[in-house]
Amino acid sequence: MTRLECTHEAAVVNAVLSGQWPRHSDESLVAHAMECDVCREVASIATLIYDDSERSRYEVHVPAAGQVWWRSAIRARLESTQAAVRPISWLHAITGAIAIGVLLAILTVAWPFLSPMADRAWIVVAGFFPNADVASALASGLRLSAMLGLLAAAFLLLAPLAVYFALSRE
Repeated sequence: MTRLECTHEAAVVNAVLSGQWPRHSDESLVAHAMECDVCREVASIATLIYDDSERSRYEVHVPAAGQVWWRSAIRARLESTQAAVRPISWLHAITGAIAIGVLLAILTVAWPFLSPMADRAWIVVAGFFPNADVASALASGLRLSAMLGLLAAAFLLLAPLAVYFALSRE
């Protein structure tokens, strides 16, 4: 069974991380690391990590301070603009909902005045049917369908406009 710890493990790691491994290290520590499985593995892994950190130190490109400041100023200005526009977008959405509500209220109030004209039109259409019961059922059904059709048409025309105004970024 192999050992999981060694008393010289910390010394090997310190030598690798200080950049002295193996040329400038104590010869007895290097000899021990060649014989001990734990220290040999620690030395190889620590060497890989040290080499990677040294390589990455030279590959990192830090932007100039002026460029960082300029980007942060632009970002702050953009975020403040978005924060200022948000209440206006909500106002557009509420205005669109109110406009749809007012239109539906006008249709509801105007429907009794439009209903007699619609009844006369339905009676003319229903006059083509010889059975009076069928004609009256058809007339009431058509009147209800016309009301639902007008409401659906109003909603289908105004809903996209409300969504457009609510989501526009102007």
